[in-house]
Amino acid sequence: MYQDHNAAPVNPLPKVLIILCVALAAAEPFLMLRKLGFLGGVAGLDGRSALLQDFFLPAGLLQAMLEAGDFSPQYLSRFISYIFVDGSLIGTIFALVFILAFGNFVARAFAPWRFLVIFFASVLTGGLVYNVLALMIGYGGVLAGGMPGAFGLIGAFTWLMWTGILRHPIGATNPFALILFLVIFRVASAPVFGWDWTTVADWTGFATGFGLCFLLVPGGAAHILEKLRRR
Repeated sequence: MYQDHNAAPVNPLPKVLIILCVALAAAEPFLMLRKLGFLGGVAGLDGRSALLQDFFLPAGLLQAMLEAGDFSPQYLSRFISYIFVDGSLIGTIFALVFILAFGNFVARAFAPWRFLVIFFASVLTGGLVYNVLALMIGYGGVLAGGMPGAFGLIGAFTWLMWTGILRHPIGATNPFALILFLVIFRVASAPVFGWDWTTVADWTGFATGFGLCFLLVPGGAAHILEKLRRR
């Protein structure tokens, strides 16, 4: 059997995934250098709270926009910009781990533009549902970090496994076992990240990523019908 001894030990990551992760992590080196005192300010303070003010998505933003009739780009952009600064370094790391782990499979299955549509549509719908629910129920808080987009990629990954287009990397037979794992992970991580309404944005992202596959995969709906007929 021929072996390429010059081959890389691991498959290189898709370029679109690398660019996305670099963009999501771009604020962290800046915050670290600022905390070390190299970029001015007070050493020991990373300025995260100040930077978040320019990026996070407030739970009441949609209500304020509707009441004022103001849909200017500076407000609309918040429904996307919130993913670029997380509330903590740990939050950024967890989001990147999920995006790299699941996005690697999704990016290889889809064209780059389809991959980006899944990610950013999940981010957008996650932010919108988070705000709509806040409008209906009346809770406060802010949304920050890339987890809704990460869950969108997990939703697409689940769809690809469910349809048989993608084989599970660890050989599991039930793709929806992944959902149970995520629920357990979220409950177990509640003491670290807290349990709040931002979870709504995460699961909305999951549903968006899963649902978009019916449209983005050529013959996706027909593939599902055929699968159901065989059963």
